[in-house]
Amino acid sequence: EKTFAITRYLLDNGIFVNPVVSPAVAPSDTLIRFSLMATHTREQVDRALNAIEEAFKRFEVL
Repeated sequence: EKTFAITRYLLDNGIFVNPVVSPAVAPSDTLIRFSLMATHTREQVDRALNAIEEAFKRFEVL
């Protein structure tokens, strides 16, 4: 459930990520896929990292 909450939080904040759940991973595991491209600016990467850190803290993952 945290995976989907974090995904929604990040999407609401303009950060596109994909949840990875069963059957792609074990039922007890989940992942969040982040994709970077060469066209992302340093500012965009910094903004995304800050949002990810905030989401992880908010949902007690970090």
